[in-house]
Amino acid sequence: MDANSRKILGLIAEMNTRFVVPVYQRPYSWGAEQCAQLWDDILATGRKPQGLHFTGSIVTIQDGQLSPAGVAPLLLIDGQQRITTITLLLAALVDYARKHDGRALAFSAEEILTSGYLTNHYRSGDDYYKLTLSKGDRDAYRHLIDAICAGNPPQLDPNSTLATNLAFFQRRIEALDDVNLVWRGMQRLEVVAISLAQGVDEPQVIFESMNATGKDLTNADLVRNFVLMSYPMGEQQELYRIYWAPIEQILSTDTIGFDEAFDDFIRSYLTVVHAPTSMAKVDVYQAFKRYVLFGGFNQNDRMKNLSLKLKRFARYYAAVTRGMLDDEELAQAFGRIAQLEAPVANPLLISLYDGYEHNEFGRSDFLRMLEAMESYLFRRRVCDCATSVLAPFFSSLIARVDAVRSEEGNVVEAFMAMLLNEDATPRRFPGDAEFAHALATRDATSLSDALYLLARIDENLEPTDALVLEKYLWTLEHVMPQRALEDDSWRAALGSDAERAFEECVNNLGNLTLTPHPFDLQEGSFEQKQARIAESPLALSNDVLSAGDWTPSRIRERAERLVQVALGVWRKPELPEGAGIAYRLSARAAATHKVTFDELFRAGLVQMDDALVSVSPLHPGKATVTSTGKIMLANGEMFSDPTEAYERFLTSQGATADGQSGWMYWRRGEGGPLLDDLRAELA
Repeated sequence: MDANSRKILGLIAEMNTRFVVPVYQRPYSWGAEQCAQLWDDILATGRKPQGLHFTGSIVTIQDGQLSPAGVAPLLLIDGQQRITTITLLLAALVDYARKHDGRALAFSAEEILTSGYLTNHYRSGDDYYKLTLSKGDRDAYRHLIDAICAGNPPQLDPNSTLATNLAFFQRRIEALDDVNLVWRGMQRLEVVAISLAQGVDEPQVIFESMNATGKDLTNADLVRNFVLMSYPMGEQQELYRIYWAPIEQILSTDTIGFDEAFDDFIRSYLTVVHAPTSMAKVDVYQAFKRYVLFGGFNQNDRMKNLSLKLKRFARYYAAVTRGMLDDEELAQAFGRIAQLEAPVANPLLISLYDGYEHNEFGRSDFLRMLEAMESYLFRRRVCDCATSVLAPFFSSLIARVDAVRSEEGNVVEAFMAMLLNEDATPRRFPGDAEFAHALATRDATSLSDALYLLARIDENLEPTDALVLEKYLWTLEHVMPQRALEDDSWRAALGSDAERAFEECVNNLGNLTLTPHPFDLQEGSFEQKQARIAESPLALSNDVLSAGDWTPSRIRERAERLVQVALGVWRKPELPEGAGIAYRLSARAAATHKVTFDELFRAGLVQMDDALVSVSPLHPGKATVTSTGKIMLANGEMFSDPTEAYERFLTSQGATADGQSGWMYWRRGEGGPLLDDLRAELA
């Protein structure tokens, strides 16, 4: 590695070189904030009589051999955003100089165009362009440079980042009294130019550390670069096309940016492969990197296999979160779960989808499992069950169901039993009585899923017209209006204790329906409300339209009718008698909880000097069994209980001990059995 201080314009204009942004780099993405900062720095430097301004690092590595014309292509490992923006500013200066030919300027359009800042003036083809961007920016940038060199206005997509930033600099230059300040400031911009040697330096290590200025790298940037940089530069373009571009295409949407979607996807993927370890709070990139290194995916060309798996799981993720699959019925089932906005369930759903794709259960069984998940999530939402328990619970379900899959057991029966075996715990599947009571009595408008609740009930009442809900932008409508107490006729309908009756009824399920109007009419007579509701062709509203009046008793009666429908929509699964016992954790726990580590030692199942290995890829490490049957950590601390030892091991690693059972996280030797399996032999 060679590092030197260089003026950035001198570095860019160096003869017979050109900068190439690798295919795995993110597109040009500097916005107004970064451009404004660079502009301010340039002007501040230009106003000073002397001195340089340091503006970060430029990291390059030569991409193979010289071209036939003798031009050396340099891969930009770090610095593409800065160099691209500098060239846009240079293009804006060329445009200004041409438009103001009579002004006394310290630079000219001809000087910029022939000095190697934008082009290698006497070269052709790829060698002509001083900078080659990646992905969709490449052709647009070349068109921009061609137009500037020819003296024509560039015809760019006005919404593109290149066009936006060029226009930004053109406006700033036109508004400036002394444009020479810009030229003087640019002449004194300094960078640290770092040149890496192929086969010697590790570009990824440098890349990770060069993120102190500009726009922060995303996890998608870091993971993509980590995957593709593991291959020779000549293969990276093809690898990007085969593996990474499809992932970007699958995950990108009009409403959610790729970077945000990728973060959630990769966290979901890591949760699946690390189950039962929860991945909710980890650094996604560092966790992925450890997964690759500890799993040996960086060796023997296995990164391609991992990339194929990522592409497959990205397809699962798109199906689970957006219903992107050809099977309409499955897409609708995933869509209903997605409406509940419970991303904590995504890893479990992805894992189940993987089982379905591997023909471990049929389509009808998969639909049953998705229906059970929808019911589980919504019933818990209605009953105000704690959500904090779901991440570790779903992670444990992934591991437990996976164990059944590996043994070729009945995955569907196991999954249903595991959901149903949590009665009397914070993870319970609320029963019919609890669900019905909560739905009939609670403030239904406080549910974030109120529209979903009413829409699903309507679909069940009139399934032949289920798609009607997609034809309008529906809003929640109170039949008895929210200002009913201000109206004498409504007060009379509410009875002698109007205030109490109003509080009990106004937000009750029985008083709610859907209308296509953009707002809830908060006043008006019952007849006016009926006329408004009649505009919506929903079976949900039929009992409102047929009523002669609207009183608390009618609201309660309607609530009871809708609750009965809801019990059929969000059903609690049933299993044959005794079918769930085999999957009940408490049965084994009852048989094994009294077995101690000392008993394992005295039985010879663990022996002196045996290594106990942490199974967590996030927290690798070992402990040793002593001659007295204790567990000794690397720091010399000794414990009699595996869980206490593992909790202390985690804290010594700077991690949080969240109640992980040491019986499930220590195994005897590399690849050996879990301590939990060993104690089962003594149960």
